[in-house]
Amino acid sequence: MADEFIKGLTLSMVGALGWFIFAGWYRTPEYYAIEQLTAAAIEPNNVYQAIGIFAGDVSLWLMLLGALVYWVVIPALRETRRSVTESPN
Repeated sequence: MADEFIKGLTLSMVGALGWFIFAGWYRTPEYYAIEQLTAAAIEPNNVYQAIGIFAGDVSLWLMLLGALVYWVVIPALRETRRSVTESPN
């Protein structure tokens, strides 16, 4: 159980770090703007900007789904499998 927690935490932290970096580059219109990191992404001018915006979106979903899978889905599936395979006495 501890290894699932660490795997989920690792995916969440890696995803958060990537999202903070790419959102800071491509989703912060100016320093004093109220809406930072969640503003709409800029229109990409070249392939590198498009890859950066896509990597930021992937990092966001990695942060959210990585923790959800390892903290909720896998333990729930193990409990379901355990309850199905145990025979009632």
